[in-house]
Amino acid sequence: MNIPVQANPATPAAPDASVTPAPVAATVVRPALPRYVLRGVSGAGFGRTFPLVAPTLLGRGADCGIPLDHPGISRQHLKLTPTGEGLLVEDLGSTNGWLLNEQPQERAVARHGDEIGIDVFRFRVVAPGQADQAARPAGAAARTPSPRHGSTAWWWVAALVVLAGVALLVLR
Repeated sequence: MNIPVQANPATPAAPDASVTPAPVAATVVRPALPRYVLRGVSGAGFGRTFPLVAPTLLGRGADCGIPLDHPGISRQHLKLTPTGEGLLVEDLGSTNGWLLNEQPQERAVARHGDEIGIDVFRFRVVAPGQADQAARPAGAAARTPSPRHGSTAWWWVAALVVLAGVALLVLR
């Protein structure tokens, strides 16, 4: 009695020399930079970054993409929507509101370099790959630092004077 022998499917068949392999048509996934990023510059959010690739809620609620657990923040405080013109920021009926470059707003477009303030939190809007001046419309005035942040140039002058004094003492 002849029993047919079946090939083991786990064992590959011998390659046929007359068959050329088909080119690999794989999808290549490349990392993409988000259009905007919020970078914490003060408060408990200092040093944290939040990429914004789609409309995102900011607030105390668990459903928020940017959760900030602070009593001055509403459950759903802001909606942040990246657009071609900038980052559209909309107040969602919060109790304390928000600031754009130290000015109270309800709805506004924030651009690269602008500062968003929510209670004690301050965030800088960053558009990766853009320089400060490139993000500004033609004819727009450059932003000056707010008086409470001040300039740090005098620190450098004082440090140089101290270093020069120490150098003179050591060299004598």
